Amino acid sequence: AFEYGSQLVYALVHRASGLAGVAVFAGLLIAASYAVMGRFLLRRGADPMVTYLTTIVAAVLGGVHWAARPHLITLLAVMLLLFYLEPGERRPRLWLLFLFFVLWANLHGGFVYGLTLLGIYLGGSLLEWRFGSDPEQWRQRSRYYTAALLIAGLGTLVNPVGPELHLHIIRFFSEPFLRDNTEEFLSPDFHNAGGQMLLVSLLGILSLFALVPGRPTYPRLLLLLANVAFVLQARRNVQLYAATVFPILALHFDAVVRQLPDWRGIRATFERDARRGTDGIFIVMVTAVMVAVAAFRGTVGPIEIVASGLDPKAFPVAAVERARQERLDGRIFHEFTWGGYLLYAWPEQKVFIDGGTDFYGPDLMRTFMETRGLKPGWRETLSKWKVSYLLMDPGSAIVSELVQDGEWGVRYCDETAVLLERDAAPGGTGGAGALARIEQCTADPGTLAGGQSSAR
Repeated sequence: AFEYGSQLVYALVHRASGLAGVAVFAGLLIAASYAVMGRFLLRRGADPMVTYLTTIVAAVLGGVHWAARPHLITLLAVMLLLFYLEPGERRPRLWLLFLFFVLWANLHGGFVYGLTLLGIYLGGSLLEWRFGSDPEQWRQRSRYYTAALLIAGLGTLVNPVGPELHLHIIRFFSEPFLRDNTEEFLSPDFHNAGGQMLLVSLLGILSLFALVPGRPTYPRLLLLLANVAFVLQARRNVQLYAATVFPILALHFDAVVRQLPDWRGIRATFERDARRGTDGIFIVMVTAVMVAVAAFRGTVGPIEIVASGLDPKAFPVAAVERARQERLDGRIFHEFTWGGYLLYAWPEQKVFIDGGTDFYGPDLMRTFMETRGLKPGWRETLSKWKVSYLLMDPGSAIVSELVQDGEWGVRYCDETAVLLERDAAPGGTGGAGALARIEQCTADPGTLAGGQSSAR
């Protein structure tokens, strides 16, 4: 029942237009998110040129985490929540916030981040009320954010499992083993391009506050500090960091930017284009074209505009296709990152593990890692679970170990995956020559054990 809403949405899109439709849908979610950011900044009076640059920078920085996954719904939701965090003169109706969080909680667990942002703004407003120069204004805002947080929190309880959803999320984030062994929950790597862009942004923010006098309001300051902490803890948070920190910075430094000279009238050009408001027609046209492409499953005539399949170099496409053709039946041990693909492409086969580690818990993840890593007792684990097949990367150590003991044979291999079968038939593909055959078929993709070719 957790995140069933997003699963349903993606499933309906896939049923209507296949993987190409899913890709288009994800792209439209991303585009809508940054369009909302731009609209928010313009509505709050930000300089149009600054709005454009802010949106571009946020998109580039957040692009490292773009994927056709439910978290894109949270990206869009966070952009919409900005209108409540910075309400302007006309505050949005709070009953709409209730419905908003009902929908969000039934689509993705990122609603917790939304509640956190409301809590941050409430805490910051209380600080401004106590220490700021306009206590009456911030007293009213504190009341507004208190009501918003309570109403939003009640909205998140309207889901099939009620408060169990919140407890489920708490239990997952209270389990360090799963977090420490999930790549997206690790801290950013500042030695790669994505981490270096994040580092530049952090240094840029520090430089701005060092060079430009005047502190942001406490709500904005707390939002900045919290999101810097979040992104330094987990690289997956870079998208949300960019989605919140940069528009808030744009609002804070807007007055300073407007005092700068307008070099060659660039800012005036952006102002003029913003007043025209002709982007709506362009957005509708592009959206219509992409929806049409999705309706044709990514292909128009002989031209594939959007890929309608998964990369066979990243997923065991050919191996799974061959296994299904031969109606292989039995328990399987496979790469962790292929679990989701097996659920999709081989639905009649039960997986050993997939990305739903929050459901399986740490014990199964630990068992998988110890078995794949050839820790003591790994053979007993395969026997205990009555594993009949292994689908692994050709270069993995477990493949090398198993094919040499004669009990496992090579059923299929290519440059992406090796499919091993327990208790290979006499004269099959196990034993001393198996490694040589694996090397041969990885060099000549599609070669089967026994010299057959997978080409049809």
